[in-house]
Amino acid sequence: MRISSLLFSMFLGLSITATVSLSAEQTTDPAELERKLQALESEISKFKAMLDRTRGEKSTIEGNLETNEKNISDLLKKIQTIETDLEKGENKISRLTAEQKELHVAKSEQQKHIGRQIRAAYQIGNQEYLKVLLNQEDPNKISRMLTYYDYFNRARARQIESYNETIVQLRNITSLIETENLILEDNRKSLQVEQKEVIRVQIQKRKILVTLNREISTTGKALDKKIGDRDQLEQLIERIQAGIVNLPGPKDLAPFVTLKGQLLLPVAGRISHRYGNNRFAGRLKWSGVMIEAPEGEPVHAVHYGRVVFSDWLRGFGLLLIINHGEGYMSLYGHNQVLYRETGEWVTAGETIAAVGDTGGQNRSGLYFEIRVAGKTADPQLWCRTRSERAA
Repeated sequence: MRISSLLFSMFLGLSITATVSLSAEQTTDPAELERKLQALESEISKFKAMLDRTRGEKSTIEGNLETNEKNISDLLKKIQTIETDLEKGENKISRLTAEQKELHVAKSEQQKHIGRQIRAAYQIGNQEYLKVLLNQEDPNKISRMLTYYDYFNRARARQIESYNETIVQLRNITSLIETENLILEDNRKSLQVEQKEVIRVQIQKRKILVTLNREISTTGKALDKKIGDRDQLEQLIERIQAGIVNLPGPKDLAPFVTLKGQLLLPVAGRISHRYGNNRFAGRLKWSGVMIEAPEGEPVHAVHYGRVVFSDWLRGFGLLLIINHGEGYMSLYGHNQVLYRETGEWVTAGETIAAVGDTGGQNRSGLYFEIRVAGKTADPQLWCRTRSERAA
């Protein structure tokens, strides 16, 4: 349901004070910059809350879809964390096992050395140390004998001490391996639980989509819905533009405006819809590009910037918007997972999301826009094709 212009004007009036303060003279002071960005985030949150309150009767189904897709995103992030922990745990156990093997080898060698020393002591005979010395008449022989016995005893003491240290190390490392294996087993069980939960929530999502699509086709308002979705995005962009602040990027970083035609598209894949192509028999046009890509494929930031929106938006699903400064923004829609939150900085090429089909899509892919001073621009004039895929 489209938001009435009257209601939007009321919201605009309520937020005009904050907007004016945000659009005032820009500053490079970090504290002031942070304050303005926080104020912008607050205004966007208010706008999002207003959208949620004014979606009409149909909001129940779409609200369920939003909750469901956010849950899937959270579950997938949790699964990724568990998988990372599993990999780290397996690597740690591998290292500990290698150390354990080395200690067993050292223990075996030390046992051999001690055995040789015991045999040498046996070969000397059972004569007491004092008796052996008293039987020597040559002072030089006595001196040598004293030295030998001293060396022999010290060497044996060192061997026994090293052997005992090795035994302690083996005991400790064996205990560590047992502990890590228990942690690993817990993580494997947690992974299975979360994977089952993802499947359950995805099944639920498909049922919600069937209900939503049936309602849209029954009422014949597919075009109205698309127009309403686009209006909401435009209003969101207006809020961001009103509160935008210049970003003091690294001094050695090329400004966005100088990289036209040199940037890489955020994901590799076939472009199924191009900028300016007709939609709904020419009654709408594409404001960005739709890139077909497998679900879960990494989505990369096209340039350095700060995330100004990271949330679910009707018609665009899990949407992420990056402000690159000087009026340039990039938009990434229909993601399966959002890896960056509002306010976080990103660098060119950094993974910021994963390709999905959120927002009511029937196939996975990324919707991508470039904005210049709030207006849409052809992404293919700015970005080259990204050929490589994730391994």
